[in-house]
Amino acid sequence: MTPDEAARLLAACSAFDNRQPSEIAKQAWASALRDLPLDNDTIDAVARYYSAPAQQGETGRRWIEPHHVRSWRTKIREERLGVTIPAYEPPTEPETGSDFINRRRAQLTAIADGRLAPIPVQQLTGGPHPRIARALTAIGREIPGEDDQPYMPADFREAVGMEARPPELRVPCPKDGCRALARQPCKTPHGRRRTQAHQARIDAAQENQ
Repeated sequence: MTPDEAARLLAACSAFDNRQPSEIAKQAWASALRDLPLDNDTIDAVARYYSAPAQQGETGRRWIEPHHVRSWRTKIREERLGVTIPAYEPPTEPETGSDFINRRRAQLTAIADGRLAPIPVQQLTGGPHPRIARALTAIGREIPGEDDQPYMPADFREAVGMEARPPELRVPCPKDGCRALARQPCKTPHGRRRTQAHQARIDAAQENQ
């Protein structure tokens, strides 16, 4: 915003608060709003400020300042964008990453300016995959005790890529220094979890088949 544009903006403000714009005032406002253009949104921000209902505890005459103009102008432009960010309209030809960024910024600016209607984001439809749907039925079930069957359905294990429980975990480990209970992994002498069961446990599981 140039000083001359700031003078025009201050003239719009004076219509509401009867201020007397001065040379130093337009210089100050131009500096505070140097990154904003003097467009319809900037002028409307002044009107929005003075037409907004009084806030709780607000007393006395209102006096607009540069930060009010900036805040209300942002609000006006955000209203055009909506709560949901509009969908991206891709070009007909391939684009690079920098092309996408520049095109996206230009689209959002055009929507905020009111020059382009936003493209609504399409809502995804359809439910989860049947395997996932079956697995979700396990949610909310009571967790069984140690002697019960595993409560995690095979469908769930398959859906999330988990391997089935090794058959040797059905029996306790007979190896001294381990003695892991059924359904619990074998441990090293230092108490760390082993990735594989002890051979004695594997043999015991095969004998109990």
